[in-house]
Amino acid sequence: MSCTENESGPFVVFFLPAVVGCLTILLAKRWANSQVVSGSSTAVSRRRKIIKDPLIKRPLPPIALKMLPPGSKKANGVTKKGCIGGDEELMQKRVSQPARVSPSSSPSAASDMKYTEGPVAPKHIPFPVIPHDGELLFEFMTLVFTLLAAALQFLNLYRTVWWLPHSHTNQAMNFYLIDIHLVSFIVAILSRRFLLSLTMAILRSFLNPKFLPHATVASRMFILGVILGVLAWCTYFIALKYPLMKLFYLCYPAIIYFLLFGFRATPFLALDTGGARSLHSCSSDQRQVRAEVEMFRQDFNYRLNMILFNSVCGAYYTSFVPCCFAQSYLYYSVSLTSQQTGFVWGALFCRLGAALLPARYCDVAHRAALHQAPSSESPSPSSWCGARLWAPDPSHDRFYAVFKNPSTLLCVFLCLQLALIFVQLCLLFSNIPWHGYLAIFLLLFMNYYTMFKLVRDYIVAWKVYKAESMIQEKNINAPVT
Repeated sequence: MSCTENESGPFVVFFLPAVVGCLTILLAKRWANSQVVSGSSTAVSRRRKIIKDPLIKRPLPPIALKMLPPGSKKANGVTKKGCIGGDEELMQKRVSQPARVSPSSSPSAASDMKYTEGPVAPKHIPFPVIPHDGELLFEFMTLVFTLLAAALQFLNLYRTVWWLPHSHTNQAMNFYLIDIHLVSFIVAILSRRFLLSLTMAILRSFLNPKFLPHATVASRMFILGVILGVLAWCTYFIALKYPLMKLFYLCYPAIIYFLLFGFRATPFLALDTGGARSLHSCSSDQRQVRAEVEMFRQDFNYRLNMILFNSVCGAYYTSFVPCCFAQSYLYYSVSLTSQQTGFVWGALFCRLGAALLPARYCDVAHRAALHQAPSSESPSPSSWCGARLWAPDPSHDRFYAVFKNPSTLLCVFLCLQLALIFVQLCLLFSNIPWHGYLAIFLLLFMNYYTMFKLVRDYIVAWKVYKAESMIQEKNINAPVT
């Protein structure tokens, strides 16, 4: 049976559009897949995004060989698509370039090979959100703890034996021996941060956010003026009753403050973090990596200064200053007052460390540290340049050692807190006076709360960084050329 012109009409009308539609769908699908692959890889050039390697995706198509006379244009490589001259030119270009991937026996295994150059970029795991106390709650609890510590130290100094039948007093302390101006001085020093936090919390509740920066500056100036005025008033009356040498005891922390922070008022009124950003930007530019690590290193040192100064200042004014201004005829246990000073300092140090160096902050610094290399992996100073890795720098080496695994830093704070609690529990079973029992018992409440915070942060950080190290080792051991 022969096909006429009228019989070919249904084939053209029905089958040809279907074939064209299928080809269009296949081409669109392949184009979409190529866009996904090209969007996820930034190290592959534009030519390689378009021309795919036949060794990976599909076998080489059969090449039709033709016998061509020597000297012809096609033999010289000026051929059309699909001829042997163009394939030889393409293979020569591929041979001249560095090999990316070695061909595998199976196409699926070859498609999983990585296209990377140089060192493998670190993989960051999202750190879980850990709830922490707000600024106002933290300052309130710290104020209550320090005021309680000061009251317990005054109890160690001015206690009485009021329970004896022939005692001439019915009160637990000789309140008439306590200088009210000294107590006011101590309370003003200890409450400075809480007053500012309370003022800012009130202003945030009803003030427009665009006026908040100006209100913050005004409130800091007002609180600073009030605190300095109260301190000057108390110092005047203290100078009338005590030798001039004892005034040096009151002003000694001010000398340390000016050496650490200069003439800035913000660290005195608040736990300032130095204005460091809390986000990390992944970058392969070593100049940017060095600048970011240097910023985090300075901020970490600043936070350590804040922790040391505020913990020493709190223990100094709550436990040491009352002993300095005690009357010469007053008898008290030096060992008991000294251990009270040490317990207060240890509790404040761990509490401020958990607040200023939380697990979230350590994770951000850890991400920045992973992008740097220690000096042992860096080139020699003579061959070092700005575009390469780290030059020998001991400060950056220390930063890398601390934040390579921040759970170690959290473990240090946790061990200090556990050691402090262990010593206090051992003293409870020793032969100490009744006021010593009371002091240790009340201070343990705050230590238990801080221990809970540190244990939680350490467990979360330890699990996160353990999983991150396993992923990093797997990424390093992957076949990369």
